[in-house]
Amino acid sequence: MKSQSNYHSPLRQAQVAATRARILEACVSVMETGAELTYSNVAEAAGVQERTIYRHFPTKADLETGLWDWIIEHLTHADLAARSEDELVQAMRTSFAGFDTGAPLIQAMLHSPQGLEIRLRQQAERRAMFEATVEDAVPEVPPAVRTRVAAALQVLYSAAAWELLRTFWGMDAAQAGDTIELAIRFLLAGLRAGAWQEDHSLSASQQRDRNQNARTLLQREETTEDLKGEKNERNISDHN
Repeated sequence: MKSQSNYHSPLRQAQVAATRARILEACVSVMETGAELTYSNVAEAAGVQERTIYRHFPTKADLETGLWDWIIEHLTHADLAARSEDELVQAMRTSFAGFDTGAPLIQAMLHSPQGLEIRLRQQAERRAMFEATVEDAVPEVPPAVRTRVAAALQVLYSAAAWELLRTFWGMDAAQAGDTIELAIRFLLAGLRAGAWQEDHSLSASQQRDRNQNARTLLQREETTEDLKGEKNERNISDHN
């Protein structure tokens, strides 16, 4: 009779890990073809019996979670811990690069009911990230405004936005990242400038003055970004 220690030998553990990886790669293949992520489809793609799938992933939710974890580990490297503007922009750029790498799978996840179901399970964590980013930018913003701006940030930092820019504008991940970063920074700059404060008691001239102040702030932020870029280019040139 084999001892428990022999059963959990390094070789056995390596075989278990290899089978699990094979199953998850099969999940990717199934999703990319547009087929439903079922035990039978995954077993056929992996070349194993269904009971093997159940042994590694006892429930359908386990299987779908395994696929999502695979996407994060191998493609998007998504970090939902971002809590500031700069952290959010960096996370977005990292995710967009992964979207480009795994485009067929990402698009399948976007356009299938099962993909939507899997993504919705992460929504609470994603929403917390966007709301925290808004609160960090403008702590005094009212909850209702914070919710709307956070929702707008999710529209910008999303696979749907990446796909639109890729399909309709021919942009790669870097170009799409530049575009979305611009939109994110302008949105939060407008928030800091008080664009969310609606005061109907102001006269038309006062409204124009406030809007002009907001535009001036946006232009200053854009100029600051340009100067940072020029400084970085000079530093690179000096090192060369």
